[in-house]
Amino acid sequence: MLKRSYALAMAAVLALSSLTGCAGGTKTAPQKSGTKQASQEPSAKQTEQQNSYPTSEIKWLVPYTAGGSSDQMARLIAKYAKDYIGQDIVIENVGGGGGNVGLSQFVTTANVNDGYNITSFNTTANLQPIYGTSGYDWLEELTPLALCVSIPIVIAVPGNSPFNTIEDLVDYAKANPGGVQYGHAGIGSITNVAGEQFCLEAGIEMTAVPFGSGADALTAVMGSQIDVDVAALSEVLAYGQSGELKILALCTDASIETMPEVPTLISKGYKVDQKVTQGIATAKNTDQAYVDVLDEGLGKIINDENFQKELRDFGMDVDYLNASDFSNFLKEQRETFTKVVTDSGILDQVKEQTN
Repeated sequence: MLKRSYALAMAAVLALSSLTGCAGGTKTAPQKSGTKQASQEPSAKQTEQQNSYPTSEIKWLVPYTAGGSSDQMARLIAKYAKDYIGQDIVIENVGGGGGNVGLSQFVTTANVNDGYNITSFNTTANLQPIYGTSGYDWLEELTPLALCVSIPIVIAVPGNSPFNTIEDLVDYAKANPGGVQYGHAGIGSITNVAGEQFCLEAGIEMTAVPFGSGADALTAVMGSQIDVDVAALSEVLAYGQSGELKILALCTDASIETMPEVPTLISKGYKVDQKVTQGIATAKNTDQAYVDVLDEGLGKIINDENFQKELRDFGMDVDYLNASDFSNFLKEQRETFTKVVTDSGILDQVKEQTN
């Protein structure tokens, strides 16, 4: 009933296209700023600077090419920056290495912690240090400022699939270990992590088929070349609404307005809460007074009704966390990622591909 003939060899060649970078242990970015540490009393001049901050434009290094969702979010925030932060935000795109190239440039920029430099902190940036593909541990090198967007991960099947519910899929997978092929956006990707966490929680074994991108996996499931696609909701929503795909479950802790009938895995007893996240950060050791200003200003932008409407026009919904909550979220996310990729064998697969 289920096809298992898809070309794994070709998929494996593309599987790590978004995970390129420096293999091995992480390093620490050099400190090139003369900013005093928090333990030292600020001078009168520094106090005056903090009170008037910001006095010039803020640079946002987006570590992805122009036109993608991260770039769209950054440019939309920049549009509102003057009103809520008091200065313009200028965007610079530095793509490559799944974000590694741009982030590496950011943390090694002279005076990067002067309060006038920010960058993107997305899901990939919290996975790569576990795999040793980033060269740096971004949790140690960056100070989180805000979570802006999250996109749920979903489990989708072709419209003519015999699986109509998540229970149908689990029952068949239990009776036929390895007999269900699921596609994802590459070994070690967030969709791979979500798929394997689902397998661990449900006590099932599915055969993972890595693709070079989410779009490639979508093409395969639309053609019934694989049985299941574990994907970002934004990639499959339109096909789910048209009936070309059936979305069996959300890999998150909350339902969504656009498809309220789709259950969450958590509601079915499977503790899986995975999503694509897009946030903002600045450099470590940035003066706390500057961090507080950015934290407050970004919060006002993200909670602006007009901003949220424009964001929805790009197909994204707000999932706001302030600096403190975003920092805690990232630490908890890292713990979950580490456990899942270790227990599922993803970590070993990534190391095999990168060695």
